[in-house]
Amino acid sequence: MKLSEIAAITGMTGLFKVTTQRSDGLIVTSLIDGKTQFVSGRTHLFTTLDTITIYTNEEPVELKTVLASIKANEKKVPVPDGKDDAKTKAWMEVVLPTYDKEKVYVSDMKKLAKWYLLISSKNLLDEVLADEAVKSEEENTEESVETKTKKTKEEKSKKESKTKKVKSDKPLSKAGTKPAPGAKKITAPRKAQ
Repeated sequence: MKLSEIAAITGMTGLFKVTTQRSDGLIVTSLIDGKTQFVSGRTHLFTTLDTITIYTNEEPVELKTVLASIKANEKKVPVPDGKDDAKTKAWMEVVLPTYDKEKVYVSDMKKLAKWYLLISSKNLLDEVLADEAVKSEEENTEESVETKTKKTKEEKSKKESKTKKVKSDKPLSKAGTKPAPGAKKITAPRKAQ
């Protein structure tokens, strides 16, 4: 399962696996109790987990990176149950030390902890992180191929521009910028308001 297949829905508790997408909403399966239901797009907002980022002092960090960090630090600092705000903040300091303290609220931290525990309890964490790691490796490979292609195109265009340079004593002007001799400027009358 991928993060793009898991959604958070406003007004509904927990996370949901997107089963089918319809024009007026989604058919989703709850990760908590396994019930499948239709959720209308008119009354609810859907957010897939692959689009969620967390504010930091630098650039926002994707949720998959934070989930991997939580998993790596789970033995040092266990995931809080969400009842104690101080423990939740201390946990967030370990998991993501650069998080923006003004933009990331305690309620966001508690939601993150609940989501992690839910995904982990359904044994989806390793699968989600593995899919995302493969996806990021593919993106890096594609980017390196695109970069090499761009560099080769730039080198070719530079070589071509060097060979096609034409020396001229007269400055070049843009075609069509000067009106033809004897042409008059035509303006439309303004409409009264």
